[in-house]
Amino acid sequence: MTCIVGLKANNKVYIAGERGASTEDSIMHLTKPKIHRFGPYVIGFAGTMEGQRLAYTFDPPRPHEDENLDEFMHTTFLKYLREFYDEWWVDTSKDSELEMIIGIKDRLYEHSSSDMSLNDYSLGYLAIGSGCHFALGYLYGATSFDKPEEVAQGAVKAAIKFSQTCSGTIDILNT
Repeated sequence: MTCIVGLKANNKVYIAGERGASTEDSIMHLTKPKIHRFGPYVIGFAGTMEGQRLAYTFDPPRPHEDENLDEFMHTTFLKYLREFYDEWWVDTSKDSELEMIIGIKDRLYEHSSSDMSLNDYSLGYLAIGSGCHFALGYLYGATSFDKPEEVAQGAVKAAIKFSQTCSGTIDILNT
């Protein structure tokens, strides 16, 4: 599995993730990151390697400046994402494990391909993947988000330290 962290600070979204790929009894280090920039979006994926297809083929629509961002994300963006999944054979069954953290402008969304949900939470941070509990504990205990890159990296480092399903290089991008 993995650990992807999203953090809102300084009117931006910071997304960090490690590069481990694990099974029940082993872990390997990926050569490519699990977080990518797509125009105004920064997206990190966890749960299945189907997310790698995004890196090469994903070109999501961009909202207009005066458009309601939340409405755009729940309509135009989700529709495009569903069409992308259908075209590129991404599993969207109830057993699907693909999760994403999506950052755009200063908004932070969590998405699951199994039910096409798109959620925006009241906390200024979130984490997904098998190491998420360690990362959330780290983020909860953070006393300041003045240095968001360091906080996001620290949360992923906590997951790497305490979860046997997380490892490798840490990548960080922001909106």
